Amino acid sequence: MRIAIIITLLCLNIPAINAQDKNSKEVLLLDQVILKVLEKNPQLSAQSFESQAAASRIRQAQQSRPYELKLGLDNFAGNNGLNEDKMETRLSLVKILEPESTISSRGDLARLESTLLKNKQDAIRLDLLAKATQQFIHIAVDQHRLQIARSHLSLIKHTSTIVSQRLAAGKSHIAEQRRLGIELARAEVELEHAEHELLSSRLKLATYWGENNADFPDIQANLYNLSQVKALNKLEELLNNNPDLVRFASEKRIAEARLKLAESRRSGNWEVSGGIRHFNSNNNSALMLSLSIPLGTNSRAQAEIEEMDFLSQREPFRYRQQWLKLYSSLYDIYQELQHARTAYNILNKKIIPLSSQAASDYEQGYKTGRFSLLELNEAQGTLLNARLEKVMTAAKYHRLKIEIERLTGIDLSIGKQQ
Repeated sequence: MRIAIIITLLCLNIPAINAQDKNSKEVLLLDQVILKVLEKNPQLSAQSFESQAAASRIRQAQQSRPYELKLGLDNFAGNNGLNEDKMETRLSLVKILEPESTISSRGDLARLESTLLKNKQDAIRLDLLAKATQQFIHIAVDQHRLQIARSHLSLIKHTSTIVSQRLAAGKSHIAEQRRLGIELARAEVELEHAEHELLSSRLKLATYWGENNADFPDIQANLYNLSQVKALNKLEELLNNNPDLVRFASEKRIAEARLKLAESRRSGNWEVSGGIRHFNSNNNSALMLSLSIPLGTNSRAQAEIEEMDFLSQREPFRYRQQWLKLYSSLYDIYQELQHARTAYNILNKKIIPLSSQAASDYEQGYKTGRFSLLELNEAQGTLLNARLEKVMTAAKYHRLKIEIERLTGIDLSIGKQQ
C-alpha cells in the first residue's frame, strides 16, 4: 500500500447538504481532516526521513568490501645486532573477495527490510488516520450532546413557565417551583460541561495535524446514515488486505532472504594482498603477493543456515495465527455492528416516537392535574435519554464499521450518501 491507496481508504465522503448552499456557513468535512493529518502530522513527517535512511542502507548493503592499505614495519627495534639497518618496510593493498551471491543476497535483504519498513509505516499511517476518524466522530457526538443539553435547558424553562401558571392559579405548590429551580441549575451545569467537552474534543483532533489550537469550523457528519457493510463471508475474503498480514508476508520473504544470505557464506571470503617490501640493509625493494583462503567455512556456516531455515519455516504458522486472531476480532465486531443497527432502528422507529408522545401526554396531563411534576420530569428525561442513546448508538455503529474496514482494507465511510 502506498499513500494514494491510504487516501482512497480513508478519505470519507460526508454528505454536506447544507454546505452545498452558497449561503450556508463553513464546515469541516472528514476528507479535509484526513488530508490535514497526512500533510502535517509530525509522526508521518518523520517517516519520510526513515524511508530515506532505508534507501541509504540499501546502497550500503550493495557495496562490496573496501580496499585496505596496510603498512608494516619489521625489525625496527631490538638487540644483539638487530637495529634499523635490518628494518623491513611493507606496504600492501588488501582486498576481501566476497562471493557475488553474498553481495546480491545482502542487497536483496536490505530491499526487503525496506519494504517491511514501508508496510509498518502504512500500518502506522492507517492507525493514525483511523484514530483521527474516531476523534471526528467523537466531536460529532459532542456536538449532538451540546444540542441535547440546550434542549434540556429549554425544556426545563418551558416547564417552569407551566409551573408558574399553575402556581398563579393555585393549582401547584411553591415546592414544585423550587424543585424545578434545582433541575434548572443542574441543566445549566450540564450545558457548561457539554461545552468544555466539545472544546477538548476539538483540540485533540487538531493535535493529529500538529496544531495546539482548535481554530477550525464545526465538523459535519451524518451520523444517522448507517450504510450497510459487506456480508461476513465477503469480509473474510478481504482480510488478507490487513496491514498486519501484509507485514507477515514481508517477514516471510525476509526470512527466506536471510536463509539465502547464510547459504552464500559457505565458501567464505578470500583475501588477496599485494605490495612492496623495502630492505633497509641494502636499500633494495621487492614485490610481494599473498592469498588467504578460510578453511572450514562450510561447516561453520551450517549452524546459521539451519537457524535461518527454521525461522523461515515458522512464518506460515505465525501468519495463520495472526489471521485467526484477526478473523476472531472481525467476527465479534461484525456481530456488534449488527446489534448496533438493530438497536438504532428500534430507538429511531419505536422508542423515540413513543417517548416523544408520552412526554407530550404527560405535559397535557400535568396542565390538567392528572399527573405530577415528578412524572412529567421522568417522561421528559426518558425522551432526552432516548435521543442521546440514539446518538451514541449511531456513533458506535460507525466506530465498529471503521474498525471492520480498517481490518479488511476496504473503503471507509461515515454517513456516506447512497
